[in-house]
Amino acid sequence: MHHASVRTPEPGWLFDTFADGVYTLAYRIIRDRHLAEDVVQETFIKVIRSLASYRGDGPIAAWIYRIGYHQAIAVTRRRREEPLDPIVIAVEMDRPTETVEEQVLAGELAARLDEAIGSLSESERAAFVLRDVEGLSTAEVAAALEISESAVKMRLARSRETLRRHLKEYLT
Repeated sequence: MHHASVRTPEPGWLFDTFADGVYTLAYRIIRDRHLAEDVVQETFIKVIRSLASYRGDGPIAAWIYRIGYHQAIAVTRRRREEPLDPIVIAVEMDRPTETVEEQVLAGELAARLDEAIGSLSESERAAFVLRDVEGLSTAEVAAALEISESAVKMRLARSRETLRRHLKEYLT
């Protein structure tokens, strides 16, 4: 009897496709660029080691983000006692900033957005980043975080409301 086998994706393709997303997720949870880079490295070491055992049951994106999420949470647990460093995030604009006033507003918005995202719980941040930044479906986020789709929806609603509150003066 002939069984259809699951084609194993190439490790290089997986890294090229998902490394930036894993970094974004890790950075938003850990709030440290160097540690987020370490999480990406550790995640893909685990992905490559486990690739042979990946059975194709569920989206590969969810599987990779689940590994990255667990790695990031492990790092935050190890450094709970350390204070968080403030982060500066760059706001990418579609057009060059024309005035000093616009540059100041963009900087304030970036700082306020970072503060708002930082005020979310780890689980809310993870759901927000995977769904609204990385564009995964609700089902893929649920699979990545190992929670129900309704739990994802609740976390997204809470995180979006928190962000709306923090950013209300910029949303008028």
